[in-house]
Amino acid sequence: MAGKRPGYDGPVAARGTTRVGGVLLAVVIVAVSIGLGWLLWPPPGGGQFRVAKATVVESVLCGPANAEDLVHVELVTGRVVPARLDGCGHRLGEVLSVEVPDRPPAGEWVARLAGTGVPSAARDVQRLGAVGVAVAGIAGALLVWRLRGSRVVAHRRVGP
Repeated sequence: MAGKRPGYDGPVAARGTTRVGGVLLAVVIVAVSIGLGWLLWPPPGGGQFRVAKATVVESVLCGPANAEDLVHVELVTGRVVPARLDGCGHRLGEVLSVEVPDRPPAGEWVARLAGTGVPSAARDVQRLGAVGVAVAGIAGALLVWRLRGSRVVAHRRVGP
């Protein structure tokens, strides 16, 4: 063939590089969307709390920024453990409802008044949002890949 350039394979080679570029773009979009979903996923261990009774044994005035009363918390097992209360100014001997982690940490820890923590429904919505971001990214990658393929086909049809 006299008119053919050496090393030129025609439209087949161009089509192969375009497909590789489209697939690479789709893979990058999928990886980024899964990474964003992973970053938005709520951290583990923030989860399960139970309500327990706590008795105020040391009351602190609410002037300083770190003012926390000292309470004795009665766990489900019947064991009584000391804890700092995320609050101040309660009367000595006052019985309060507090949120206690399923596995209270060893040593000193902080108990919160019941109802002031993050509800589990908010964590579920955060998980749903993370999954939604990942699915939307994957769908976007598939759309880009499909549209890019259509553009290449339409480009090949044009011409003599």
